[in-house]
Amino acid sequence: MVQHVLRGISNSSGRTCAAVLLLLVLSAATLGAQGKGVGMLDALESQSQQERIAASAEIIRRRQIENAQIAQIAAKYVQVEERKGSAKDNLVLLGRLHAAETIPLLVQNMTFAVFYKDTKRPQSVEDLYPAVQALIHIGSPSLNPVLERLKNEDGETLQRTGAAVFRGVLGRVWATCVLENEIKAAGQTKAVERLRQVLRHMSELP
Repeated sequence: MVQHVLRGISNSSGRTCAAVLLLLVLSAATLGAQGKGVGMLDALESQSQQERIAASAEIIRRRQIENAQIAQIAAKYVQVEERKGSAKDNLVLLGRLHAAETIPLLVQNMTFAVFYKDTKRPQSVEDLYPAVQALIHIGSPSLNPVLERLKNEDGETLQRTGAAVFRGVLGRVWATCVLENEIKAAGQTKAVERLRQVLRHMSELP
């Protein structure tokens, strides 16, 4: 349509009008894209899982939403009991987007769990703890931040989820080698026992 209008205008005044018309069309297209982005952000906060899943798929396809905006939604709902599903879907989306800059948020929430009462099968660690799934999707950049938390904090749930991240990224054999090397390097510190517990949990993962 724009090209047709441009071909019909030959004088300089006409060309000026055509340029203005073109700018208006491009501006409208930009505003339309921004409007869709806002709509997708709203859908990420929907209480409908179907709407959140559809918005996630569209965001992955279009890449019009900033990762930081998605991280804000996830952080907003992590502590809200009735909105845990929203937090989960946004945490998982960060992983699918390979949003490495949000690794600190994901590591902080490694023990955040979302139970589904109507599930017909036991939930895997990756499904139960959405930040674990996200960290695995992001891959090797996740390992050092996860390792630092595992070396410095106690807790069976943390050790189990950390083991799942290492296994998910590296596979059981390589994850075992890496953790055993970290144990040797840690000397006689408290980190040794913590990492040994991580290895034990990894050997017990289904």
